[in-house]
Amino acid sequence: MKTKMNAFLSFRPAGFLTGALMALFLIPSGAQAQLGVAAGLNFESMSDISGSRSATYENASGYHFGVFFDTDSSPLALRLGAYYRDMGDVELDLGDFGQLFDLSLLDVAVDVRFAVLPLPLVKAFVSAGPVVSFPSSSNDEYKQSLESAAVSGNVGGGLAISLGGLTLTPEIRYSIGVSRFMKDSFSIRGIEFDSDTVQRNNSVMLRLGIVL
Repeated sequence: MKTKMNAFLSFRPAGFLTGALMALFLIPSGAQAQLGVAAGLNFESMSDISGSRSATYENASGYHFGVFFDTDSSPLALRLGAYYRDMGDVELDLGDFGQLFDLSLLDVAVDVRFAVLPLPLVKAFVSAGPVVSFPSSSNDEYKQSLESAAVSGNVGGGLAISLGGLTLTPEIRYSIGVSRFMKDSFSIRGIEFDSDTVQRNNSVMLRLGIVL
């Protein structure tokens, strides 16, 4: 627990701030951006490793939180965000033994949102867009096996509920890994892996946002 907390203090706030600034600079000039915050739960599924040595990942769950900017409130809008995502402890089954690793990510997302039911107080929307994730772990050996960045595609839907001066946005999102999440060659506890498949991470997210 102490090691994980040290990793949080050393890496995560700095990386989160970097991602937030990246999202901010992506906002088009002249756009009327609305600031929001969001948090929720995530349910992760990592594909197995096959090749010189097989390994199986158990499903994991965790939480995420972050900030986002809506460029406008028209039917077709752009949402830019930066989120810290904790996957909790990921269990890697190596056959002879298992290994637990903590895993966290900084997600920088660009969503295109389209309103499909524009009622006065409640508006339904669908969204889609790319996400670039920067994974990290307090376990140095496992951290070295991760790609420095991974790309996924996100699709989802939700509601925008107006309550006074605030807007609540409950939504569900499904993330599909596009690029390799772990390197094709790496070593864990002295075991060499040469993967012959592209190892990816998929996730389902339940999120509640508040537009300020």
